[in-house]
Amino acid sequence: MTTARLTRSERSAQTRRDLLQAAERHFMRHGYHATTLDEVADDAGYTKGAVYSTFQSKAGLFLALFDELIDRRVAEVRSLLDEHERPEDFVDALARRPVTADHSKMLLAAIEFWVHAVHEPRLLKELAARHRRLRASIAELAPASGALAPERWAVVTLALANGLALERLIEPAGVPGDLMAAVQEQLARPPAA
Repeated sequence: MTTARLTRSERSAQTRRDLLQAAERHFMRHGYHATTLDEVADDAGYTKGAVYSTFQSKAGLFLALFDELIDRRVAEVRSLLDEHERPEDFVDALARRPVTADHSKMLLAAIEFWVHAVHEPRLLKELAARHRRLRASIAELAPASGALAPERWAVVTLALANGLALERLIEPAGVPGDLMAAVQEQLARPPAA
């Protein structure tokens, strides 16, 4: 039995996937600064040259991973939306989703990268564009009759999710599991007349 040889573009796509999977593991385990391209390349079974050829830099690798994580999260939330007919049920289900340890670890790596990007205008511009895309995707899911406009709801939802994840890292027992749901319930209510 012969196996079909991959085309050049299929090999490139496979290399990209392998490197992104390895990068996600390393950034979550070690953070942004402590992760090296040698470790990522070795873990994925490639050379550091393959990382540079595919992503140009460690920052490029992180931004590509950030893109992938945004797409993954938005797809998960859209799937959740499809499961609920009533907007209130969707907001409640969204708010009750657990913040996983992986989410918290990746958030820490992202914060490291954000601090790094603040000092490099080109990187900050690229990060800001991705963050706008994330907020816009979340805004599309906002409660129709909520207290906030969709764009504002998206900003508050992201800030709350990130803040609660950080608080849980510091003191897990200090953050009630229903806090996100309680706040989202308030935000989903129409403004008082």
